[in-house]
Amino acid sequence: MSQYRSSRLNRRRSTSHENPGESVRTLRSLKPGGIISDDSLPFKIVGYTVPCERHPQRNEDCFLIEQYSGMVAVFDGVGGSAAGEIASQAAKRATLQGWKGALRQIHKGHNVRRYLEDRDKVDFFTLLQHLIEHADEQIRTNGVREAGTDDLATTVAIAALCQQGENNEYCMNYAHVGDSRVYLLKENEPLKRLTNDDGLLGKLVENQIVNETDAHRIDQAIHTDELTDAELSYFRLRGGITQALGGPFPPDIHIDQVHVSIGDRILLCTDGIHDNLTDFEIEEILRKAPRNAAARLLVEHSLLRSREERHINIRAKPDDMSAIVMTRRY
Repeated sequence: MSQYRSSRLNRRRSTSHENPGESVRTLRSLKPGGIISDDSLPFKIVGYTVPCERHPQRNEDCFLIEQYSGMVAVFDGVGGSAAGEIASQAAKRATLQGWKGALRQIHKGHNVRRYLEDRDKVDFFTLLQHLIEHADEQIRTNGVREAGTDDLATTVAIAALCQQGENNEYCMNYAHVGDSRVYLLKENEPLKRLTNDDGLLGKLVENQIVNETDAHRIDQAIHTDELTDAELSYFRLRGGITQALGGPFPPDIHIDQVHVSIGDRILLCTDGIHDNLTDFEIEEILRKAPRNAAARLLVEHSLLRSREERHINIRAKPDDMSAIVMTRRY
């Protein structure tokens, strides 16, 4: 897809190159929000979010957890001021509305509070696509009216869990648009990033300016001396997204699925997490943190990183930060 909106979408990221400022706030001053799921469910689901320290009263991120039916999502609003918050909240409302409507249809009008079963009977790819398309439409209609501008959009990463028959096997179907990510951590395997950002580095790979190995190395850099001058410029612009929900053109929706085993951990997060932390740091936190604390610790470590001086760590970036961690328990 062409970068028809790159300059507009980059506006949200442009603040990432300013100095963080001298004041330091605690997490309490940022009005954090969190959700912890019911302990009786096969997945422990915990979500946590804080707004950027530069606008502590407004969080342009939001997340959605439907714990009993096994659907979660994170959204990262684009547009600045109130528009980004309106976009993400509009997408959240539309996604929840669409999910509940789909469940009513699947369960023939009954209010069934459980994960969907048998992925062969439910077309999850089409379901997720319809949810995201509905959210996209709502931003371009109701969101535009509420914001009073068409300069708003949001990223999305969404996942829906499915039980496969009576064998206690689970599959996760997931989709994303933009640079909100989905990760999978298995017990004896390295952290796996399941999504590829719709952003500058992806375009550079697509246009054969850099290869995938170099793009990953650039994305994971911590210090300037790890990169050439050209690579440093790519690093600083890596947050420029080329796709989002909202705007005059429909997004290209990326959808896939993966098997989930007992002990696996799944992370959905906005770029406030993965821009500040490397994949290695994310893996260390996910692997060692208790189930109830993993999402909060990811946010707290990202917040601490965002306060560092840029000449010490080039990843430091004040931003809204959101994480959902799902742990397969039994």
